[in-house]
Amino acid sequence: MKRNNIDNRNLYEKILPIPSLIILFLIFLLPLTSTLSRAFFVDKQFDLSLFSKILLDPYTLRILSFTINQAFISTLLSLLIAIPGSYLLVNYQVKGRKLILAICTIPFVLPAILVILGFVTFYGNNGFLNVLLMNLFNLENPPLKILYSYKAIIIAHAFYNFPIILVLVTTYWENLDYKIELSSYVFGASKLQTFINITLPRLIVSIISSSLLVFLFCFTSFSIILVLGGGPKYTTMEVEIYRRARISMDLNSASSYAIISILFCIVILILYNIFQRKASLKENINKSLYQKQKKPISKIGKILTFIYIVFVFLFVLSPIISIIIKSFLASNTRSDNSVFTLKWYKQLFGLASTTGVMKSSFSSVINSLKIAFMVSILSTPMALSLAIASKRDKSTTSILIELLSMLPLAVSSVIIGLGYYLISAKLNNPEGLILVILAHLVIVLPFNIRAITPEIRKLPTSLSASAMTLGATPFKAFLTVEVPLLKSALLSGAIFAFAISMGEVNATLILASSSITTIPVTMYRLIGSYNFGGACALGTILIFVCTIVFLSSEYLKNDNKFYI
Repeated sequence: MKRNNIDNRNLYEKILPIPSLIILFLIFLLPLTSTLSRAFFVDKQFDLSLFSKILLDPYTLRILSFTINQAFISTLLSLLIAIPGSYLLVNYQVKGRKLILAICTIPFVLPAILVILGFVTFYGNNGFLNVLLMNLFNLENPPLKILYSYKAIIIAHAFYNFPIILVLVTTYWENLDYKIELSSYVFGASKLQTFINITLPRLIVSIISSSLLVFLFCFTSFSIILVLGGGPKYTTMEVEIYRRARISMDLNSASSYAIISILFCIVILILYNIFQRKASLKENINKSLYQKQKKPISKIGKILTFIYIVFVFLFVLSPIISIIIKSFLASNTRSDNSVFTLKWYKQLFGLASTTGVMKSSFSSVINSLKIAFMVSILSTPMALSLAIASKRDKSTTSILIELLSMLPLAVSSVIIGLGYYLISAKLNNPEGLILVILAHLVIVLPFNIRAITPEIRKLPTSLSASAMTLGATPFKAFLTVEVPLLKSALLSGAIFAFAISMGEVNATLILASSSITTIPVTMYRLIGSYNFGGACALGTILIFVCTIVFLSSEYLKNDNKFYI
């Protein structure tokens, strides 16, 4: 009996993900297939001419070229910001290391709509930075014109994504076996030669893995392009899909563009998965090996470190702080100056009369909290069961399940939202809240899986094997032995899912109605109507929630690592 329990372990691990795979098929692959099939049907007749025409259209190639270009440059800038910080944190005893990592991680847990609002309030023509420079140098016109340009897109993407590279490369670098570098020094190699010939080649796997992920996020970026790009000149694949589907109502051509975008993203996702597996395997192997001891920092190093930290802090914190400050300011009717006020918060909580978009602001807060809570609860058990499938082996089945569970990353939230929008139309507008929850569930699932998978892979098989030797069934051994050890990872994944759902704007913007709005959607509409004070008040609420979520997640991490 005991032997049978152990023999059934592999079968149990193969069966456990099946319910989640069925759900994923129903809420993701089925709507996606239904949406994309429109590219091959014209007037209900199968026809490849439309897809072929769009595929070969020079306009499509121009949009695809620009999408790749901005994603590549954004990734390159993210690398240039992240790698020096990683080098400092790995090699030297930097005071406040945990604080630096925590602050550098802030942009990634912030919703894109907050990044947009922060850039408008800080870098805009009337933003804090231009006002400061105009007052300091007695200028009549703003000296920095960054917004609504290619520069704004690149800087915003770098701001949003450099923490991914910084933390992942730092974590990987710290787990490299330092004995190889010591051997290089013994044979007379300099520090520079050792870094170029020994360290850098071993870091390439991690650098490429994290860069591919950043490239994927920049390629599928939507709201940052839509708002900060400022015009059709900077149209990307995702913006074009949205324009054709929701503005031109040309769903067939929108589906064609979606297919091209998804195919390109799948290639990136496969490459990322290959390099991420290699990085994960090497990290686990090297944990027991000799690790590098951090050196006291030199005077020159202190100066360079100070400059880097000041730059990163200003780059990261200034846009966020500007949102909070702006939420307490309003124009003085007697002068051009702004004065302290609680006007926007009174309107937000219904303590003062208001009109327009602000009337629905408080209900959007309640909706966001309800949706995020439900998404967090539903996504965690699904993520756990799917993570188990790829936990210990490299079989074809486990690799396919891992790729399938990561597939939503290759599909933009715009396309996911479009699929549910079409479902809503076919079902005569069912309960909108349910559709938003399902769309968010698809979007957050890959991130929740990535929060849990590394911890599952660390669990030794001997623990559950011992329990089954004593007579426990595979399921009971899993619940009583492994799940308690995964508690922190599960909570961290749930919290991360909560934060992503709270800030999701792309799919929600397509599904939102007058009765179902969320904080990001309301902020987007307030920005569009130039009500920056009201948008900043809602943004401050979102910053507060994200901060609580972030601090909770950091508290739950036993080894202060960041997994993607």
